[in-house]
Amino acid sequence: MKSRFNVFLLSFAHLTHDIYTSFLAPVLPILIQKLGLSVTEASLLDVIRRIPALFNPYLALIISRKDVRIFTIVSPVTTAVFMSLIGIAPNYIILLILLFLAGISAQIFHISTPAIVKEVTPKMGFGMSMFMVGGELARTIAPLIATAAIALWGLEGLWKTSVFALFASFFLWWQLNKIKGDFKPKAKQKADFKIFLEYKNFFLIIASFMFFQSFAKIFFAFYLPLYLTNIGEDLTKANISLSFFQFFAIIGTFLAGNIADKIGNKKTLIYSTLLAILFMPLFVFFHLIYMPLILLGLTLFATGPVMLSIIHHHENSTALNGVYMMISFLVPALVTFLIGLLSDAIGLKNVGILAFLFLFIALFFAMKIKN
Repeated sequence: MKSRFNVFLLSFAHLTHDIYTSFLAPVLPILIQKLGLSVTEASLLDVIRRIPALFNPYLALIISRKDVRIFTIVSPVTTAVFMSLIGIAPNYIILLILLFLAGISAQIFHISTPAIVKEVTPKMGFGMSMFMVGGELARTIAPLIATAAIALWGLEGLWKTSVFALFASFFLWWQLNKIKGDFKPKAKQKADFKIFLEYKNFFLIIASFMFFQSFAKIFFAFYLPLYLTNIGEDLTKANISLSFFQFFAIIGTFLAGNIADKIGNKKTLIYSTLLAILFMPLFVFFHLIYMPLILLGLTLFATGPVMLSIIHHHENSTALNGVYMMISFLVPALVTFLIGLLSDAIGLKNVGILAFLFLFIALFFAMKIKN
């Protein structure tokens, strides 16, 4: 049943789920202090959370045989439990295990839910934009929720926030069961890496674009609180700045899909990357904060719904989405780790300059992506 309400419902599911996956960045400075971690060790936390993306092609094949609604209902509460327990992790190993389990749940959610969006949205660009808006709104709210939870209960009390996910999953079960339709793929889906071999050039270009663009995106979305606390800002102000950045990422995400419906996916990728190249020097060279965060939030996250729109225009969309989600989680994981290594070697500030330079290479690959 195609309707805007159903799109908004799935955006709410994305919001609920990604609030919990977004807890890591705002609590990272405290975890580093509590467990005595280096920046490299801290970067591995996000890498471990993303490693289950390696299983995405197989997960996509399994999910494509089922009614995907069940995965959308169960994943938010499952992810919430594992992510909210990171505050009581007694050591680094337990923390890694919790993040790995949360990563498996997150992969299942992000493979299954866009398939429902495709079926219920009136327009592809609008549907994917609204779905991504839920994720970006989560990353805006999560630092505020994490900061408030820590202020009320301490880091160890973060688990109490998972109660909200339980109610949200129940609400999703109640509403999604009302949607009539066959939520299994109508075309026979190709298995695992066969789809990658057939579309290898397509995926290699996308992966290359994502790799070089992710340095700037992750520098702000993951390392911003650590960067600001390193230069003397308190954790509360740092997390508010992250929420500020993510708020404008919501707007950029919403606008991108609608713009892509009008001017095309490729042009949207090119223009958003060009604008990011123009705006990032305000932060890395002129040391402004809030104005660059507005402008970069609008542009760096505009690529998400456009990429999803490109993927779901193909017949084998569920299998393609499995490979794409594998890439979209593993590439940022690699970049997160590389930024950690580089930060220990040359400093986080210099990594920001390098991320700016990489945007020029990302622009080159954006020009190679087919509309």
